[in-house]
Amino acid sequence: MTLSTSRQQFLAHETHTVDEDIEYDRKGGVFISHCVCCSLVVLAIVIAALVGIIVYFITCHKLTQKPEEYWNEQPDYQELVASGVRLPSEVVPSFYRLKIKADLDTLNFTGDVYITIRASRKVKEIILHSKYLSIGPNPKVTEQIYEKVETLHRRAKRDVEKTSTSPTLENKPETQTANTTPPPPSISTKMSIDSSNTTATIVNSTTSSTTQNVSNASMRSSNTSVFIDKLANITESQGNADNISNRRANWETQVTTSSVRNIKIVSILEASGDRLILTLASALKPNVDYILEMSFQGNISNSMTGFYKSTYKNEKQEERTIAATQFEPTSARRAFPCFDEPAFKAQFEISIAHKQNLTVLSNMKVSTQELIADQPGWQWTHFDRSVKMSTYLVAYVMCDFVSIATSYVSKDNIIKPVKVWVRPELLQKARYALTITPKLLEYYEDLFGVPYALDKIDLIGIPDFSSGAMENWGLITFREPFFLVDEGTSTVRERMQVGIAAAHELAHQWFGNLVTMRWWTDLWLNEGFATYIEFVGFDHVEPGLHILEQFTRYKMDLLRPDSLRSTQAVSRAVTDAADIAQKFNELSYQKGANLIRMLNHTISETLFQKGLVHYLNEWKYTNAEENDLWEAMSNVTKTDPELKDRSIVTFMNSWTRQAGYPVVNVLRNYEAGDAQFEQRLFTVSSEPYERMVKQIWQLPISYTSVGMPGNWSTKPKLWLTEREITAKIDVASDQALYVNVGAIGYYRVNYDQKNWQMLSEALKNGQVKSAITRAQLIDDAFNLAKASLLSYSEALSLTTYAIEGEDSKAVWDTILTNMGFLKTNLASTAGYTRFQDYVRLLISKQLAKLKYGLEKPRDDNEALLVEGLVSWDCEMESPRCRDWATHEFNIWMNTGGTGNPIPAHLRLIVYDTALRYGGRREFEFVLSRFYNTTDPSGKERLIASLPSVRDEALINTLLEKSLSEIPKQYAGAVWSTAPPFAAQVARKFLQKNFYRVYNTFTGIDEFMFRAILDGSFDTVNTQEDLDQLRAFARLHAAELKPMSQSVARLVDTAALRVRWFNNHAETINQWLDNYLTNFTKSPKDTTTSSTPSPTTSTRITTPSNSTDITTTAPLAEITISTT
Repeated sequence: MTLSTSRQQFLAHETHTVDEDIEYDRKGGVFISHCVCCSLVVLAIVIAALVGIIVYFITCHKLTQKPEEYWNEQPDYQELVASGVRLPSEVVPSFYRLKIKADLDTLNFTGDVYITIRASRKVKEIILHSKYLSIGPNPKVTEQIYEKVETLHRRAKRDVEKTSTSPTLENKPETQTANTTPPPPSISTKMSIDSSNTTATIVNSTTSSTTQNVSNASMRSSNTSVFIDKLANITESQGNADNISNRRANWETQVTTSSVRNIKIVSILEASGDRLILTLASALKPNVDYILEMSFQGNISNSMTGFYKSTYKNEKQEERTIAATQFEPTSARRAFPCFDEPAFKAQFEISIAHKQNLTVLSNMKVSTQELIADQPGWQWTHFDRSVKMSTYLVAYVMCDFVSIATSYVSKDNIIKPVKVWVRPELLQKARYALTITPKLLEYYEDLFGVPYALDKIDLIGIPDFSSGAMENWGLITFREPFFLVDEGTSTVRERMQVGIAAAHELAHQWFGNLVTMRWWTDLWLNEGFATYIEFVGFDHVEPGLHILEQFTRYKMDLLRPDSLRSTQAVSRAVTDAADIAQKFNELSYQKGANLIRMLNHTISETLFQKGLVHYLNEWKYTNAEENDLWEAMSNVTKTDPELKDRSIVTFMNSWTRQAGYPVVNVLRNYEAGDAQFEQRLFTVSSEPYERMVKQIWQLPISYTSVGMPGNWSTKPKLWLTEREITAKIDVASDQALYVNVGAIGYYRVNYDQKNWQMLSEALKNGQVKSAITRAQLIDDAFNLAKASLLSYSEALSLTTYAIEGEDSKAVWDTILTNMGFLKTNLASTAGYTRFQDYVRLLISKQLAKLKYGLEKPRDDNEALLVEGLVSWDCEMESPRCRDWATHEFNIWMNTGGTGNPIPAHLRLIVYDTALRYGGRREFEFVLSRFYNTTDPSGKERLIASLPSVRDEALINTLLEKSLSEIPKQYAGAVWSTAPPFAAQVARKFLQKNFYRVYNTFTGIDEFMFRAILDGSFDTVNTQEDLDQLRAFARLHAAELKPMSQSVARLVDTAALRVRWFNNHAETINQWLDNYLTNFTKSPKDTTTSSTPSPTTSTRITTPSNSTDITTTAPLAEITISTT
């Protein structure tokens, strides 16, 4: 049976001989009546129906029950090995000599790999990874034995004379070249290798050479070394020849010999989990070096994982092809056979054969280059040997790019070069990345107390790249919009995107590369830490952008999905191969980052930094688990009298190993001057898991009085480590108590009614000076209301102060994000126009203050604020905004797209609005500009706006193009359709064309199909659509298993929306109606309105092409419409 180059396939063939002379006749049997026959048919139908019902409920149960598995015991390592999820730990690599020849014309590659391995006990199997590779016919395992032989110099000299005709031995097995290796044939499932066990003991040409046959084997060349002690300083001038001869005769010397033995490979088997199992005739001996030698070949893929091709068009519209790697999490095995788990760290020495017109980059510096004599136009590029690192960090790129360079002096006083690489026409846009990289490296070296480990660093923008960037050690790869900044046309947001991406990947050079997680369970430790430090680092480089405020805002956004029933613990065990890719989610990144920040503020920045230095120095070049970090922190907190008795391990485990987070209910006793603090699971689920409900966290509680002047401290004043405590608080009874200062703690806070009232008054009176505190109070209130722990009247009333103006982007982002949830769920109710009126009223004064974005912003923060408010003005279908946007778009369209007069920070808003109210003409113009522009950021804006179109035929056209014409890295963006209509069209398209869509996007990488699911189902808010989602999940359960957590989240979110609508829609519509009615009657109001009539929460359906009729408002006014 021939083994395929992808997955193991088993085909059974049987030969049946049929005698043509056989005749069949009816001779006996069982006869039944028609009545009995009908009864049996009915019975079969009933049984089938029962089976279907059972399967339905089992599937549905599993869909929602799986997250609870977190609380099960950690899986046994051997069970994971047996199931193919993990490799056995008995055989480990220490060094890879990797040689690859890649041809961009034929899009294939061949290679040879020599892996130095060692066993910890006797084993007869070597198990490693290989995927989509054809392995050559003659893999070899060679035993390496080093032996010191006591001898005499004269004996050695005589042996040298006798063996002066010994053959010259090659010092390195890698002197064979990849291009001389013939294309290997396919390997059978069990392939017999005719290779005998062989041993040869060899010393170099200055000593004796003896040969010992084992199993009638022949001599084999190997590395050889000789060490002769005590003679290095002896020269003929030290005495006469006789004395020297006598002294040499009496001195003992040591000769170290190298022995080699071929280990016969009995069979090779491809098994589940991408495993390649080599069965040996004799067992590997413990603590002995062996070399596993394999040749292989594969294809440079069209996906964006493994070793893949990427294309771009230059200024002459000529298509150019490059090749790059993306190995995280488990794709190094697609490029070469390897032990593809983080714990199997090794050194790598890489050589790549390529055409001379290409540049090749890898993790390390180029050591040498040499022409390939028998292949004109080809050369080898050899790279220095690397430090110890995991396979997922290996990288190489073949391209025709150009670079600009700088350098910095590292902490160990070494000048280290920094280069950024990009396609030639984009070179000037790479200067920002080049400017900030040395600053970040210098800052991180000071912060971590450890110099950057390598002697160079390259950063490169890849035209086709799935994620934002990848931290390959010494060769960081980026998606181009996350790497390039045009100083003239890029927005502040785009500059922040580049800066944060660079800061994140550079932080990984220490956290993730220098110290690596042992297994994917602790991925959050890599990503969470890098996410936190990216904001700290970028704030150091660009302090004026107040990026740490944005970090807190992201935390508020994260608390929403983390309150669903399907949420996970950040340190949840990886027990299945499908779980690995699912670990790359907002919990690993954002929640992990916020938990680390909470630790920093809890123990102090000084102790936190000391703990980091201790941790990195103890575990550098090795693998660690989360408790290793907590232990390092515990070692430094022992010197603090307030922390010396507190276990950092226990404290942090209560957050990393439990799902969700708590709400702290604060009930004040105003007369006694104390308060009861109670922790409960915060959840928006009507049926949370019982074990989640019982969870107890170790909570650091900080608090202050809103009216207290000066800087507020985030240091905890008390600890809540049980269900509830009562404590004295130093806050006056007439002052509002504010808990969780700076929103540092990963929890929400609910207060008694009187304290909420005082907080609301403080907001309206301008007493809450901190923008983050204002945002935090509003966000907590809205989400407590969502969970029915607070009334929406109280939450909405907190926002009314902003009608008079609010200058903070963080606060507006919080208000409008929470309004976005209401918008999605109220859009099909009769009261939606009142919601639009309220939002327009809310932002109108601040918009007028900002001149509606028609003037150049004063600074970066104002530009970001203008962008957000103008976008919502258009979302609320403001006639002013609609007219302005369509006017700006038409001016641009009339130029033929040659020059874009729209301010860069407003372009996406203009595109969205023009497409929403436009038709085929606008759609085709934007699509044409997308295809023709070479600017990566411009492409991102254009493709992101296209799903705003409201025409069903155009939406279907766009979705169809995502499967064929649109470049793969942009294709997922077109599925971010606007609810409710466009999202419904996307759902229908996906259900009708599931396998085409699934195969297209899962073929790109392991993550992109999740974006398709989100774009199609993330705004489901009716019972009918929820039932369709559940049916869709059951129908395609097998295909959706690798993204089961995403599906469970979508189901939970949809169920929340349905339940929310029934519980809250009418109340909110009534509040909006009452508030707007009273507002129009207020003497200070300057707007006009007819008397509004009551609204209801009845859903209404409007045609897809309908247009709301709204009275045009003057620039400085807002009209309150009636319903």
